[in-house]
Amino acid sequence: TARRAPEANEWYSVAWSPELHLFVAVAADGLNQVMTSPDGITWASCSAGVEKSQWYSVIWSPELHMFVAVSISGVNQAMSSSDGITWTTHQVSGTKGWFSVTWSPESRLFVAVGTVGLNRTMTSSDGINWTLSSSAAGNVWPSVAWSPELRLFVAVAEDGVHRVMSSPDGLTWTARRAPEANEWYSVAWSP
Repeated sequence: TARRAPEANEWYSVAWSPELHLFVAVAADGLNQVMTSPDGITWASCSAGVEKSQWYSVIWSPELHMFVAVSISGVNQAMSSSDGITWTTHQVSGTKGWFSVTWSPESRLFVAVGTVGLNRTMTSSDGINWTLSSSAAGNVWPSVAWSPELRLFVAVAEDGVHRVMSSPDGLTWTARRAPEANEWYSVAWSP
């Protein structure tokens, strides 16, 4: 069933918090770049802060009781919120272009992957302070996921020779060859 969003933005990602009983979605454009819903049916918009960025990915960490989102543009390319409504932006030095973020409860670590620069991965234990690290290849990495059973982060790329990379800690990445040189846009883990 189609539902009306509060604003006609380019909505790119949605996350669910069981603890808050709340969906949060982020957008790449618009006046208010965050929307929330307790039921997935009725949505309300709220501001992502003063600076307009292109927010592409949002995730919930139950352990930190925090939503974290990353952006592909702007000065502050990460933001966090404990309630999904009030957001604080955080500056990430150096690399820009963050496409995807995931959370590992076992490692107590956020990992994000990006598209531009030498360092195309970054990690944070608190969602506020971020550390850049080198990816396995200088590809455009649109998606990253965590597998608790394998204790492994995996990211996929839309270009390059090796279009998969994996890491046990989010810091050191190993390139893997995909079976086909497709534009891979999303990866997920099924226990």
